[in-house]
Amino acid sequence: MADKKAHGPKSDILNEIKASTKKCTASRKESNKIIDIISYAESSEKDILLACVRAFHKIFVQFLTTGEMFLETIPSDKTDKGLSKQVQYKIWLMDRYQDTVDRLVQLLESEYSSIQELALCTLMKFVETEGKNPVTKISSKKSHFPVVMFMKVMKQLMNTETNLQDLIGKFQEYLTYDDVRFHVLKSTMMDLKEKKNTMPGDVYLNNMFAVLERVTFPASPEEKLTTFLTTLPDEDVQLKMSSLREQKRLFTTSWVTFLAFQLPTNLYRRSLIILHDKVMPYMTSPVMLCDFLTESYNIGGAISLLALNGIFVLVQKYNLDYPDFYGKLYALFEPSIFHAKYRARFFYLADLFLTSTHLPAYLVGAFAKRLARISLTAPPSGLTVSIPFIYNLIHRHPNCRILLHRTDGPSEVSEDPYDPSEPDPTKCRAMESCLWELKTLQSHFHPDVARSAQRIDGEIQTTETDLSDLFEMSYDDLFDKETRKKVKFVPVNFETPKGLLGSKSDRMKLCWRLE
Repeated sequence: MADKKAHGPKSDILNEIKASTKKCTASRKESNKIIDIISYAESSEKDILLACVRAFHKIFVQFLTTGEMFLETIPSDKTDKGLSKQVQYKIWLMDRYQDTVDRLVQLLESEYSSIQELALCTLMKFVETEGKNPVTKISSKKSHFPVVMFMKVMKQLMNTETNLQDLIGKFQEYLTYDDVRFHVLKSTMMDLKEKKNTMPGDVYLNNMFAVLERVTFPASPEEKLTTFLTTLPDEDVQLKMSSLREQKRLFTTSWVTFLAFQLPTNLYRRSLIILHDKVMPYMTSPVMLCDFLTESYNIGGAISLLALNGIFVLVQKYNLDYPDFYGKLYALFEPSIFHAKYRARFFYLADLFLTSTHLPAYLVGAFAKRLARISLTAPPSGLTVSIPFIYNLIHRHPNCRILLHRTDGPSEVSEDPYDPSEPDPTKCRAMESCLWELKTLQSHFHPDVARSAQRIDGEIQTTETDLSDLFEMSYDDLFDKETRKKVKFVPVNFETPKGLLGSKSDRMKLCWRLE
């Protein structure tokens, strides 16, 4: 019957869905109308699907709230004809409820984002309502959370075929609930372990990352969590999902397992970007990321650059022994950093790592010299940050001022003692040299660069330069800055030209005449 009606005008179908919904919620005798609505939900029409999802929401939220489907115990044999009509009706209703949930889970992959979001909200409303009004009797010591239904939702969000990152972004609002967060982490851990020895595709990895990166924990240091979407157990028992430490254990296992996969380059970089502030603070043991970060640091290029922060956090806060840290950082100072996508991040981190005044002068001098040397071929947008960066290093470490004003040694030097090819900053002989590169940059074509380089001729600065506004400097910024300048004196040509080429015997006069 529903199939025949599906071929009729859309408006008739929408009216039929509304009428069936009203009848279902008003009388048990009209419960069969649910089957018609489920049939309509197989349509590909957007408006019909939206109407069906709204109908499901209204019908089953009401049934769950009023206990229409509640049974003390669910019979092991649902087909037993000896069951009362009341029990048979409730079993039938529960089966239709499962059909509805399965269809809504399928709609999470709909081509229409509005249907995806409405289906997700409806499913989570079912989770909330069933969690407060269970369909069967539950022990007073157990959680009311509808795990089976929720796991179906999570399995679909982490599927291998459809990119659901945008939908997962909408799901984030539910992660503020402690019970939801627990079951999310439990499902991610189980799913990742199932696929541990496989090669999941990029779609799955991106969906999984979208889930994990949105997991956050409450700022309160309280060990017991109490913000639940569903009903707490009647008795005061210790549940795993109310334990902050247990949730962090699941979080740690999920991330460590996830990072062990062969991640696509883009996802690899995104993971490294968030590790230090969104992952490591919530792990039970951040040192478990040591191997991953070390391997990333050894790759080189942008990957090494992004692994810097994680390595530094492990060294600084968790006593990781990484003796060659500054040697690896020194190796990253090469001309390509001025053209890298993460240039601002690199200089921010490098400035952070070199802040300590306890670093030896020869090490800081090596970084200043290395940066000055690669600045000779850097674009103006890079020089606006590299030159002040060098001045800040010298300001923090007064022993390095000899690089600006060296008075000892011969008056003329045939070659620079500094060895740019030496990978060890302690052996490059930077402190035997001077920053003649800054003197050279005084002749740079860009006036701001030349002006910045001329500061070496004056007094040593007494305060550090704030680099925060310079990290993101680009060519467009430099151009805008120049065009906003107000010029008071403009040079003009005040001598009358005597020819196109300026000479008396200009034969070009034979072709044109100046008026």
